[in-house]
Amino acid sequence: MPCIWRGVVVFCFTALCAGAQTIINTESGPWTAALDGRWRWHAGEDMQWASAAFNDAGWSPLRVPGPLPPNRHYWVRLHFQIGRTSDPGLLLGPIAWAYDVFWDGERIGSFGDPSRLRWFVPRWQTYHLPTNLAMPGSHVVAIRVAQIGPGVALPTRQSRVYAGDNRVGDLAALYEAASARVRADFQPRLLNLLVDFGFFLAGIYFLLLPPSVSQGAAFRWFGIVLLGRAIVVMCEFYLNYGPLNLPGNSIVGLLWVGVWVSCLGTIEFSYAFFRRPVPFAVRCVAWLLATLAAPVPFPYSAITARLAVLLIPAVVTIAVAAVEVRKRTLDAGLTLVLFAVLGATALYNAVAIGIQVTHGISAPIAIDIGGFWLWSWDAMYLVWVPAMAMQIHKTNLRFRDERERLRGEMEAARQVQELLLPSRSIRAPGFEIEARYHPAAEVGGDFFQLFPAVSDSLLVVVGDVSGKGMKAGLLVSLIVGALRNRKSDEPRCVLTELNAVLLGSSEGGFTTCCCALFSAETVTIANAGHLAPYRNGEEVATPPGLPLGIDADAHWIETNIELQSRDRLLWVSDGVVEARNGKRDLLGFQRAQELATRSAAEIAQAAQQFGQEDDITVVSITRKSVQVHVA
Repeated sequence: MPCIWRGVVVFCFTALCAGAQTIINTESGPWTAALDGRWRWHAGEDMQWASAAFNDAGWSPLRVPGPLPPNRHYWVRLHFQIGRTSDPGLLLGPIAWAYDVFWDGERIGSFGDPSRLRWFVPRWQTYHLPTNLAMPGSHVVAIRVAQIGPGVALPTRQSRVYAGDNRVGDLAALYEAASARVRADFQPRLLNLLVDFGFFLAGIYFLLLPPSVSQGAAFRWFGIVLLGRAIVVMCEFYLNYGPLNLPGNSIVGLLWVGVWVSCLGTIEFSYAFFRRPVPFAVRCVAWLLATLAAPVPFPYSAITARLAVLLIPAVVTIAVAAVEVRKRTLDAGLTLVLFAVLGATALYNAVAIGIQVTHGISAPIAIDIGGFWLWSWDAMYLVWVPAMAMQIHKTNLRFRDERERLRGEMEAARQVQELLLPSRSIRAPGFEIEARYHPAAEVGGDFFQLFPAVSDSLLVVVGDVSGKGMKAGLLVSLIVGALRNRKSDEPRCVLTELNAVLLGSSEGGFTTCCCALFSAETVTIANAGHLAPYRNGEEVATPPGLPLGIDADAHWIETNIELQSRDRLLWVSDGVVEARNGKRDLLGFQRAQELATRSAAEIAQAAQQFGQEDDITVVSITRKSVQVHVA
């Protein structure tokens, strides 16, 4: 019987050696040899399979190179023979997301933590072997593997079994071999990394565009999208090549931030580009779906995140662009093509990932350019970023041309309004006239007019149209035209005529106006909501009256004031009273009254220096015994 058992053992040993890989060191210096022999695998987690004496003849062969087993937990084993080595070591390629490695039944290291499901992005790992374990002869490497799952698509390096990845030999030579493998793995991604760095710079450029740029909000959202993608790429790069081998679930939070920003930023950009508000329902649904995908544990959070960031923008961008195509303009058509490319690329990537997850079928999502990879998403951005830059240039040119056109029109309107100001050649015997007018913009809403009347009298009209800009300037022109064609010089009659003209032209606005008729010894005043004039620095009490352009039946009461020699009446507009300084303090009525004894030029200058925000008008009429000209 002992002879029979001895024969069985010899037979089994011979069978094992026949399937073992033989490695003979023929180099004089540090050496390595690839473990590309007959690997075998079996599903399960039996720790007895680590033993060198275990018979794995019935296990399934694992081709190298070839596909990985479809199971989440399995063992792989390899029998081989080696010669003598001075400093033995073992190099394992990115074969799994977590594993324990055994040499002749002794655990020599691990990658990740299979028992606690701490997942790491697969990398090349080098393990030092004690000299007593790596003696010349037959050996067995057994690896307990824990995978994420079959067909899982992640934005990182995938687990694989490649020829030459797994090696045995001198430790120093293994380190060099691992570095060479990492360089070879990194080189195809170099183009993609450079492209993404360019997108990062473009994102900063778009984000920092000045407010004066047309469609600036849309382009700033596009910059946020690019920066969100930069965060994703940074996380992927660190997981693959960073100096610390961090668990995937320790950095997936930052990865998700980039995904979430890209997803929602694309939606905001799509609507802002077409100057359309984002519907509340669309925004709520997008935020809800994107947020619900985040709590899924790693690694499936990467899958749901990728699908969310692709599917949600794909649907929204295509829908928004389809609505805009109804405009049937060249720009709308070109924009539709760009948005269709964006949506189609996002949809293709989402479908490709979904097929790989559900069926394990890999769809091409990268373009091979002379040995360098370019992801389809980045290829799409290579079209989008220059297109957006061109769009910025075009819109800026249009904005510049439009601004120059408006500037020319406003300058022409300003010149016309200057022609409507009273002429400096007006003579008013017995009165000294001083006036200052400083519009806040090219065209102002303040006005004043001086008209010589019968018997050497003088009609003064001072007013302010509500609003600013061209509309206010047009109303001022209408008022001046009505004043020059008035039928009476009596202040209340003048206000009644102006009110009739403005009732159909103010469009919800109004005009304040104070009208005064100076004679040799008296002045008659009627006030329609304007600031009351000052007499020798004291405010004149005028009966209140409605502004013009509000009520057709409005009427105004006249006030008669006797004038003494050197009496002075001063009108200021609300641009003087409402001037604001850097602390947002108003100049106010008290300061305005304190300034009322100064000249019109000094009052206007003081209001400007305090902080002009509205048109400034100051008109001063002083009774004299001699003729003077308009200042």
